[in-house]
Amino acid sequence: MPPIWNDGMLDSWNNGQERITSVVRLSQEPYYFSTRWNTNVPNIPTFHCSNCERSELSSPMKKYFLVSFFLLILMGCGPRLVYPHLDWLIPWYISDYISLDSAQKNMLQKRLLKQLDWHCRTQLPAYSDTLRGIGRDFANPEQSIDYSKIQFYITRLMALWKELMKQIGPDITEIMLTASDAQIDELFDNLAKQNQKFRKEYVDLEAQKLIENRQKRMIKNLKYWISNPTSQQKGAVSAWSTQLVPISEEWLLNREMIQAEARRLLSQRSSSSDFRANLLELIINPEPRRSPAYQQKIDTNIDLTIKFIIRLDRHLTAEQRSYLIKRIASLAADFDKLSCDPKDVPGPGKLKLTIEN
Repeated sequence: MPPIWNDGMLDSWNNGQERITSVVRLSQEPYYFSTRWNTNVPNIPTFHCSNCERSELSSPMKKYFLVSFFLLILMGCGPRLVYPHLDWLIPWYISDYISLDSAQKNMLQKRLLKQLDWHCRTQLPAYSDTLRGIGRDFANPEQSIDYSKIQFYITRLMALWKELMKQIGPDITEIMLTASDAQIDELFDNLAKQNQKFRKEYVDLEAQKLIENRQKRMIKNLKYWISNPTSQQKGAVSAWSTQLVPISEEWLLNREMIQAEARRLLSQRSSSSDFRANLLELIINPEPRRSPAYQQKIDTNIDLTIKFIIRLDRHLTAEQRSYLIKRIASLAADFDKLSCDPKDVPGPGKLKLTIEN
């Protein structure tokens, strides 16, 4: 079974419950993914991830980069379906959080196209390579993947995520510098509504109900990646789901704390280098703001999840392993096809822009 990647595992994703790697999607309370259809283009889905931010700041632009580049493949839809449409899907998604004026839309579009060029040229090949490495490590039924190898992939995926945040963080900062007080209020009002919804769905529910929901999501995801799980594998899911340390409330409190800090910074926004540096640091490195107790719970859940993956790997049938390897290979091939050859990337000032006000 390919490693999962969770907020806990990738502290960059700020949760600590389970998160998914590029190969196995395991959703837990803080991360529940759903498909939302664009009413203007009914055959192109866009993906909504409740509380799917890597960091607690969860700016709209950052959030959708995350969903688009890392998680759309986990929905069962190949990246080739959505990736070519990100130039308009991302602005459409951002509009759910903050209403941009014409100048801001132009600014976003120009910066977004440059970032997409950078991403398809430099990051998609890395995704393909990582996926193929995971596929090779899960291909041999005689040698189960070990704990350190899963940790290696977690570190690799985290490094890719950090690289992405460092790349787009300055653009997020520059766009937020142009926001009015009314836009800032709109953004954080919408984030507060999300927080309330999250509390209702993942904090206020009874513990047993949360466990049951988690198990159902996991079984559904396993069906996609390995076909039908056996009774033994379902038992492993049940044990893992029960053992995980509940941290939804701490996750939400941490998220609200980071959002409060972001709002404080944005209320004092200026073109100074200090403002840019402080907001960028919050976007890229929110992890140090976690309490020791919260981080300990995250670490515990990471450990439990790695052991769960190892157990699943040991009990894959020959048919399931073949199914999984083919699925991974297909995703890697999709990323290969989407990767840009450097000679095809437009130079500065040569990007073709289609901007709608």
